[in-house]
Amino acid sequence: MLETITTCPICSSTQFREWLQCTDHLVTQEQFAVQQCQQCQFLLTNPRPDPNSIINYYKSDSYVSHSNKSNSPVNFIYRLVRAHTLKQKLSLLNRYALHGNLLDYGCGTGHFIKHAQSRNWAVKGIEPDSEARQIAGGLVGLENVYQSLDGFTQNSFQAITLFHVLEHVHDLVDTLSLLVNLSTQQGVILIAVPNFRSHDALKYQSDWAAYDLPRHLYHFDSKSMLNLANKVGLKIVAQLPMHFDSYYVSLLSEKYRKSSIYPLRGFYSGFISNLKARRTKEYSSLIYVLQKK
Repeated sequence: MLETITTCPICSSTQFREWLQCTDHLVTQEQFAVQQCQQCQFLLTNPRPDPNSIINYYKSDSYVSHSNKSNSPVNFIYRLVRAHTLKQKLSLLNRYALHGNLLDYGCGTGHFIKHAQSRNWAVKGIEPDSEARQIAGGLVGLENVYQSLDGFTQNSFQAITLFHVLEHVHDLVDTLSLLVNLSTQQGVILIAVPNFRSHDALKYQSDWAAYDLPRHLYHFDSKSMLNLANKVGLKIVAQLPMHFDSYYVSLLSEKYRKSSIYPLRGFYSGFISNLKARRTKEYSSLIYVLQKK
């Protein structure tokens, strides 16, 4: 069942305009709309599947964060690079956060928290998907992976991470506010999201794989992330690139366009996107390091 958003979650405006139409390339081939708030320019998928229906749009072995089954060339490359990106994420975490308790919200199959646990972080993971949660529990212990935030106490975590998760969350502001309460005063929250201002987003338009409708409910740029941070009492300490994402997203986007040489075209497009972003800072995905004000 679809639900229609009538109020912008960031600025409470009720005025929206059409941004573009995208196809669900992963599961259903249905068309979904991205709309833009006329007041703050935030982008959101609208209308969208409600919380009870959205699970149907994740039922694909190609959805690599929830499954280890897919052997497609794109996901093979993803898994090949994953070991390197896990080290990068942990290095970033160690740079900004005091060592201690880590909560990974939307931990998927648990590879990041497993890596952090092996480096002496006390880890907890939140994962609504039952299959992914079982896989993660097998890596870090079932007692460390939960379905929801119920039962956690305030000021519990020195670090909270959301790597390509926030764009999937129906209750955007309430969920982020709850995570802020779980963070210690000096704790950090790391949020990684796609950036629709990037060169690859502008190139591929409705075929840009990081729109990923309808699974991505919100679509961010630096301005909307700053507005959201201010709304929940956070400040942005740093904004950093995720270089690999431009290649992965461009590969998928070329595949969606049915290019016969999509690996070559995707790699070239990802390279050009990163090259242009060295000047504009508009990388395909960005990591925001946030703290309480």
